[in-house]
Amino acid sequence: MANDQNISGRRCTLVLPGLLDLPSIERESVFAQAGRLPELEWFFSRAQMQAFSGAGIEAVLFALFNVAVSTDTDLPVAAAGYVGDTGQSATGWCLRADPVQLIPDRDQLVLMGPESLSLSQTEADLLVLDLNTQFAQDGWRIEAATPTRWYLHQPDAPKLRTYSLAQVRGRAIGEYLPGGMDGKQWQRLMNEVQMVLHISAVNQERQAVGQPPVSSLWFWGGGEMPAIPPANKSNRWRQVWSNESVSLGLAVLSGTPRKDLPENATTWLNTAISPGEHLMVLDDLSRCWQDGEMAAWVQQVQMLNHEWVMPLLNALRRKEIDELDLYACNGSKFTLSRAGSRRWWRRKKPLAVIAAHT
Repeated sequence: MANDQNISGRRCTLVLPGLLDLPSIERESVFAQAGRLPELEWFFSRAQMQAFSGAGIEAVLFALFNVAVSTDTDLPVAAAGYVGDTGQSATGWCLRADPVQLIPDRDQLVLMGPESLSLSQTEADLLVLDLNTQFAQDGWRIEAATPTRWYLHQPDAPKLRTYSLAQVRGRAIGEYLPGGMDGKQWQRLMNEVQMVLHISAVNQERQAVGQPPVSSLWFWGGGEMPAIPPANKSNRWRQVWSNESVSLGLAVLSGTPRKDLPENATTWLNTAISPGEHLMVLDDLSRCWQDGEMAAWVQQVQMLNHEWVMPLLNALRRKEIDELDLYACNGSKFTLSRAGSRRWWRRKKPLAVIAAHT
């Protein structure tokens, strides 16, 4: 337990995608597999819920860092994530260009995300070399920061509107192709990218051993480096705890101290001894869901309940933290204070019921 001199004035904020923001047609089934989750149910039943403008993890994170963004352009996810992945600032205009697999399904193509490819970093670098050789005359510079997160840099900012990878994963891509004034041009560029990838030696070798090819890139989240208030002004965070690239990039850009996400809340409670607001990004549920790993999702939500929510609720009762906030990435924010935790008349409800009413 943290000692008394370090526990006053400490507030905890969780960003938790992949729990209440699941598609409604699948939500009840996976919650049934997970069984009862008493601490999570207790938290959501007693917390105060209010609407929050951000839906989706990237929108929530940009709002939490008070980033001024235009409604006429994409969120500059790539520029922020590039800083988080590499520690370097993106120059010019930056776009996510993630490797994906397109699966024919009748007369349409269904997108499978980068995780379906199991690319190595060596394969990613070789594919990027092929693409950079082909598109150098267009001013492109593609960089594989990780096997699953690629970034395209170019000097000029096109007029482009895109859909995030999370919005399109598992869906037919026809309704989600790049739009805006330059959308048609970028759709043609996507076709050219697919032709380069089709003849790549890396893809030929992968197919020869039964591995899926990288059949396209998914462009999204373009923009220039966002302007972020510094940590000593309107940015409220004392520290950011995360392994997620966009939140880490926003921490760097705002001058907020950042640390890797601890393995559980007990470790965090004994480590984060500074007063103030601490932001933690717990995105394992979302990644399991996007990977299609339902058994892993069930295991993660049970771990979340026992290893994170239970210790934090106990810490709230012991006055080791003053308040616990949770952003569900579905347009809702939940706040539980010590006074709120004493709302004994609010009965626990299954998470499927809670999710259906948020």
